[in-house]
Amino acid sequence: MSDVCIEIPGDVLVSDAEFCRAVLAGANRRTAKRYEREGLPFVMVAGKKYRPLAQGRAWLASRIKVRSASPRRRRAS
Repeated sequence: MSDVCIEIPGDVLVSDAEFCRAVLAGANRRTAKRYEREGLPFVMVAGKKYRPLAQGRAWLASRIKVRSASPRRRRAS
């Protein structure tokens, strides 16, 4: 990670741009801003937006949806 990282207990804060590059697969920062309305964590430090790496990854993982299997139909014999 090329940008400045801030270590906090149990996590590390990375810049918004670095988070988008590393965690959101290069998504635009506007996408991350939209995700904020859905709960993506962030903190402002000295006028710059940082995101907690572990918490952000956990938030992203919580959004994974698994389609439930439909019940199998019984065949009439």
